Amino acid sequence: MQLPAFVDLRPIGRCNLSCPFCFGPRHEVPSMSWDTARNVVGVLRDGGVQGVVISGGEPTLLPYLPDLVGELRKPFDDGRPAPRVVLSTNGLAPQKAMNRVLPHLSWIALPLESADRAEHGLLRTGSRAPHRDRVLSLLGEVRKNHGHVRVKLGTVVTRLNVKGAPKVLDLIEEKSLPDVWKVYQMSETNYGADNRDWLSLGDEEFEDVVSECEEAARQHGVALRVYRNSTRTGSYFFVDPDCEIVVVDAGEERRIGNLFEKLADDTLRPAELITPARNVENFAGTYPDPAPQPGDRPDL
Repeated sequence: MQLPAFVDLRPIGRCNLSCPFCFGPRHEVPSMSWDTARNVVGVLRDGGVQGVVISGGEPTLLPYLPDLVGELRKPFDDGRPAPRVVLSTNGLAPQKAMNRVLPHLSWIALPLESADRAEHGLLRTGSRAPHRDRVLSLLGEVRKNHGHVRVKLGTVVTRLNVKGAPKVLDLIEEKSLPDVWKVYQMSETNYGADNRDWLSLGDEEFEDVVSECEEAARQHGVALRVYRNSTRTGSYFFVDPDCEIVVVDAGEERRIGNLFEKLADDTLRPAELITPARNVENFAGTYPDPAPQPGDRPDL
């Protein structure tokens, strides 16, 4: 079975934040067991998947996360490249825990929503930890001690952070700037759907913020990518904590059945569920595979 080139694996719904714009699974959804997650990894590797984004929920809350990324990155006997692995995390995990995961990663995706502390606090809610400071600290640690890991910084634009969102790069020391800054239009699914009436921006308002972000990215020399809801359909192939496959159709998430059940009865047709070119463009544009640099690990 040939799967999409790039898959988003969401093995956990639980999170230690309660952000009002979140489009991940509901927090009360039970997490995948390690046995199930290991079986999913086998399916992804056997299906020729080239890259996996591990998200949630908050994946660093999974006790087996280091084993999960290690299994995904395990070399193939025939010399084929293992899938690239991206960890999308809120950045709150202790550094000791992150050090067990970072050696296996190709990219890490971290969030900063605003240069204004109050704006940021309205969007990254639910933790007593100083979230913005923790993210900046982790970003510096990755740059200092894990040079093979590329960094994507994500900013979700809502009504609450139109002023501070274009200035997030101003918070970061030049030596710690991300490889890619991705600015997101808020997706109106799951928690984002619950809060769309007071949180979501219209297309024109979003594009005004994008223009400011483009100028900021140019000044800092950082590659900017923009996520628009109009291009969401056909781009994603999610595997949720209950092993349900989720795709985006007409801007809405659609659950199409259990991964293992559809494999067993031979009814999984990825090309009918996603647009392959969009799937590739979305991942490769966000997490480009750069030319090898001195000091890079050859297996990543």
